[in-house]
Formats: sequence, structure tokens, C-alpha cells
Amino acid sequence: MKKIILLFLTFCGICCCLAQQTTDTIKSNENSATNTLPLKKDSLIKEKPSFRFYPNPTSNKIEIEIKAFEPGYVKIQLMANTGKLLREEKRLVLSGNETIVFMFSERPGLYFLFLKQGKIILKNKLVIL
Repeated sequence: MKKIILLFLTFCGICCCLAQQTTDTIKSNENSATNTLPLKKDSLIKEKPSFRFYPNPTSNKIEIEIKAFEPGYVKIQLMANTGKLLREEKRLVLSGNETIVFMFSERPGLYFLFLKQGKIILKNKLVIL
């Protein structure tokens, strides 16, 4: 009886693993298909550049995660809500999907963070405590 139960549990475990691998494979195939659909010969749909940062609100440091940027320089600008440029840095991006640590020392308040690369300009609100 113990051998039958052990065999049954082993079989259930194998089936669960295979089912999970099949689901993961389907999901990865769906993701890759949406990111690289051919439009014409030798052209692909590219993911739009985006960024997010954390923590927000913060006191003096944020980590900026960028996605789908071109390798090269990215300009990071910190602006007050009045439009005054407070801090500007150029950072070299090698892969286009990286995390950048950005440090500052500003008074508490509402600010805007801009990321620029070529014609791409992205912005988001930043609260400093």
C-alpha cells in the first residue's frame, strides 16, 4: 500500500511540474511575440522607452529603472514645480535596461524628474520629504 501511495505522489508531482513548465513556455512565447512582431521586411515593433523610480516619496536618493532606451547617454533632470532646473546629469547607458542611482539634496516639496535621450522626453512627479 505504501508503494502505491508513493508512486501516486511521485506521479502527481511530475504532472504538476510538466504543467507549470508548459504554462511558463506559453507565457514566454506570448511575451516574445508581442515584443517582436514583424511589420515589414527587416523591421520589428520596439518596446516604448519607459522608466520608474523608487522610493517615492524620498529624502535624498532614488533608483531609476529604465527600459527600452538606446545605448548611449541619458540626461536626467530634476526640476522644481516652478520650472527651475535644479540638477542635471548625463549618464551612460550600455544595455538600455538598467538601474541608475540618482542622489540629490533638495528641500522638501514637489519636483519633476525628466529623462531625455534624443527626441525621447519622459517625466514623472517626485516628492521629497
